[in-house]
Amino acid sequence: GAIQSKLAEMAMNAYAGESATYRAASDIEKRINIRVEEGNSHQEAELKGVEEYAIECSILKVAVSEDVQNCADEGIQIFGGMGFSEDTPMEAAWRDARIARIYEGTNEINRMLSVGMLVKKAMKGHVDLLGPATAVQNELMGIPSFDTPDYSELFAEEKEMIAKLKKVFLMVAGAAVQKFGPELDGHQQLLIAASDILIEIYMAESTILRTEKNVKRFGEKSQETQIAMAKLYLYNAVSIVEKNGKESIISFAEGDEQRMMLMGLKRFVKYQNYPDIVDLRRAIAAKVKSENKYCF
Repeated sequence: GAIQSKLAEMAMNAYAGESATYRAASDIEKRINIRVEEGNSHQEAELKGVEEYAIECSILKVAVSEDVQNCADEGIQIFGGMGFSEDTPMEAAWRDARIARIYEGTNEINRMLSVGMLVKKAMKGHVDLLGPATAVQNELMGIPSFDTPDYSELFAEEKEMIAKLKKVFLMVAGAAVQKFGPELDGHQQLLIAASDILIEIYMAESTILRTEKNVKRFGEKSQETQIAMAKLYLYNAVSIVEKNGKESIISFAEGDEQRMMLMGLKRFVKYQNYPDIVDLRRAIAAKVKSENKYCF
């Protein structure tokens, strides 16, 4: 029912937030260790290690703080009128969660920072953004493949979808950089839309990577609910990417360029086999209900 859907989405977002946090923390720790081995002091290694993953940290700050608030908000909704009462735990949970979108840089600032830092790295030659973006543009002008893909392995189609979502980001960000150059900072709505695409890619990919790793360790049977959460998160992410991609393209592209990019967007957000999200939500909610807690 309706409450089951809410419980499923709440659990799914918590799982995705955990997955992305574990991934970033692991990457930072590895980078710190490499810096120490190269002769840096531990303090210097920590500063440089965290700095190298500042984009991921901005992504996490935005995504997790908003998921926490949404989770508390849905909790109030489930309680109904009693949700506003101090006699229930949700009223304090919502107030506690709300501040997280403001401190340590508002989420709007962190959104713009995540894309802004990536673009600056590209302009300094630290990251090749325009090369892959040009490759995506060339792909759009070519003939798409009509081969029947093999999706027999777990997450085969989901990984392909992640790769296509990355093409959406490259298409949008690359074209925006080419059009506006250093003046891109002044186009805040475009930066925020591009950052939402980036956020969803990172969160969805992290969730799939964690689940795939645990399937190899513990077996697919024990991870059925986690697999469902990974698939559901990606489905939601695709919708968000499509919306923000379309708004971005319409805001700066015109004529044939706009038509080509919108056609590319449509191609990149299309599943071959759409997941049954109603069944996925039911399976997730059933697990949460049977355990009577967050159990992942």
